[in-house]
Amino acid sequence: MLTDIEIEAVVATLKGSRKYGDTHEATIRELVLAESGHYKKVKQVEKAVRKRLHSIMAPYLGDPDYERAQGELTAVFVTNDPTRIKDYCYKLLYDHLSTRERLPILDDFYDQIFAVTGRPRSLLDIACGLNPLAYRWMGLADAPEPVHFYAYDIHAPRIDLLNHYFQLERLPPLARLQDVALNPPQETADLALFLKELPRFARNYGSDLARTFLHNLDVRWLVVSFPTVSTHGGRSLEERYRDYFHQLSDPDWAITELLFDGELVMIAEKTGAR
Repeated sequence: MLTDIEIEAVVATLKGSRKYGDTHEATIRELVLAESGHYKKVKQVEKAVRKRLHSIMAPYLGDPDYERAQGELTAVFVTNDPTRIKDYCYKLLYDHLSTRERLPILDDFYDQIFAVTGRPRSLLDIACGLNPLAYRWMGLADAPEPVHFYAYDIHAPRIDLLNHYFQLERLPPLARLQDVALNPPQETADLALFLKELPRFARNYGSDLARTFLHNLDVRWLVVSFPTVSTHGGRSLEERYRDYFHQLSDPDWAITELLFDGELVMIAEKTGAR
């Protein structure tokens, strides 16, 4: 077990690194504390934490230049041209693998989901990545009051970009720099999105925590999606993830399944919720 001074030194080293300097400090500290129980040497702990951060942050999925993107978003909104705004959001969505894979189905994706759940007036986007930039495909802009769109991620520049975008859309800036594994959302909403991130969440924190997390979200509807093929090799994952979601679910939940090209969406109405 490392001393408190050694723990803070590892946290400082990782926060000072180019690769993880923008990661939520609470996440880094929690991982250092966890790994310090397994190793006696600082270098061993640091190596173990870097490995876990790589899995959690998934830098291989890609990111835009966040500072540049903020300026370009502002410029495109100044034009007040809906087509140009949507085209630029599409470009940003392309920069992250998870949302890039959804682009071919984006025109129908939320229409089919909300045909089941109704259009939410409040939603939680868990481990959101760049997904909130798909707001203009969600059909939520025509309601009398702005939607309350909560978004959670542990990458600080991403959260800054999303809050900037929300303000440009005249939405409340409700993107949160928050590690949902350590500090689950406490907000009440109509619906929660957890898109293609549950497998990594369970791998990093365990299926027991994943089950508790889903059950404790204060929403009526859960929308959880999974990739239908593996990133490497094209192996089919559809049946595996369908069964996995049913294992995590409450038997009383009413579950609807939507199958898109490349993405399996499981929609659960949480009995007794709200």
